[in-house]
Amino acid sequence: MAKDEAAATGTQLLDRAVAVLKFLGDAGQSGATMSMIGDALGLKQPTAHRIITALERHGFVDREQETRRYRLGLALFALGATAADGTGLRVLARPALMRLSASTGDSVFLMARAGFNTVCVDRQQGTYVIDSLTGHIGGQIPMGVGPASQAILAFLPPAEAGVIAATNAPLYKQYGSLTERKVKDSLAAIRENGYAVDRGDLVAGISAIAVPILPPGRDAVASIAINLTSARLSDERLPDLVSMIQDEVRRIELHLNPLDEQSLGSAAAAMVPPRR
Repeated sequence: MAKDEAAATGTQLLDRAVAVLKFLGDAGQSGATMSMIGDALGLKQPTAHRIITALERHGFVDREQETRRYRLGLALFALGATAADGTGLRVLARPALMRLSASTGDSVFLMARAGFNTVCVDRQQGTYVIDSLTGHIGGQIPMGVGPASQAILAFLPPAEAGVIAATNAPLYKQYGSLTERKVKDSLAAIRENGYAVDRGDLVAGISAIAVPILPPGRDAVASIAINLTSARLSDERLPDLVSMIQDEVRRIELHLNPLDEQSLGSAAAAMVPPRR
């Protein structure tokens, strides 16, 4: 009998967690506070807290520090990225990735935050084929590793970025000489410049440039990165590459509402290649 009761409790919690995700999906960009979620779904505060905390821990929901409102987390992209081309952010950014890859000949990546990690949502292989830290679409790396994730981290609230770097500090040991202090020290320059760059410090001979995607009034949700051999990243070429990425990112930001798939679909259809 006890086993049946435990199973019922587990099933109820799963159903309630799904209900929370659906509710936040309907709430869209405005999100919802914990009390709003609990009241709407008839959940007692301890139950709502337990479910939402677990979902946040796995990256399925994110909380904005200033408003304390919860929204769907970008970790949901990781679950379907390998199978679905219909995810809003991926559809919206795909033309930009294709244009950048065609113009530069290099590999271009769309990276998004997933809790304490950064997930590869999409990639476009260039003429110059090189490997990446995330590997395949859906692959993840700790936030703070590489320019793509640092570009996102630099544009989060400082307290939140600090917690992420401190939490991921033990994982940085797997990436050469990377440390929590090096990650934190890099953020101010990234914010000032508007982009992150690695000239082969993380992986010898491989460089990368990344620009954050910043929807109006929101924290950074993703970044676009170009990976290339260090020999192809000259001082003369760097400003041109940064400018190209920034042009594409601005176009995405004008239309981006990552939690409204209908709006994203319309925006993607309306986008046209930038004039050069």
